[in-house]
Amino acid sequence: VLQQCQDVDLSFPQQPGGSNLFSGTKRGTLFLTSYRVIFVTSHSVSDPMFSFMMPFDLMSNCTVEQPVFAANYIKGIIRAAPDGGWEGQATFKLSFRKGGAIQFAQLMMKAASAAARGVPLTSINYWFGAPGLYVVTGQGSMVCTQRMPC
Repeated sequence: VLQQCQDVDLSFPQQPGGSNLFSGTKRGTLFLTSYRVIFVTSHSVSDPMFSFMMPFDLMSNCTVEQPVFAANYIKGIIRAAPDGGWEGQATFKLSFRKGGAIQFAQLMMKAASAAARGVPLTSINYWFGAPGLYVVTGQGSMVCTQRMPC
């Protein structure tokens, strides 16, 4: 997971026909990974859609909108994956109620570019402990000290 944003609203202003899964606004948590965006609805929300996954290669026309009197949002088009439970395409809207839309979109574009080149982004986690600073990446880990800097 490259980034996680809570209190995000997902809606589908233009939805595919034949499914009630896309109706209404869903509130939940948004996850950005090296290959896709994943939305997971809040536990308190009673909605038939528990989660929605958007692989980068099926997303298009993504823009960040900054309305004056509403939360910033990311808007785009998602095409259905083969055997994904629905067909066609839909326009999606991800509203960031607590901010972070611009940062999420920037990192999402970097991740999508890297995935398209075949070198996906990985998360880097830092924490302090004895005997020094630890750096853990997706490919392994190393210890960085004053004698052996990273």
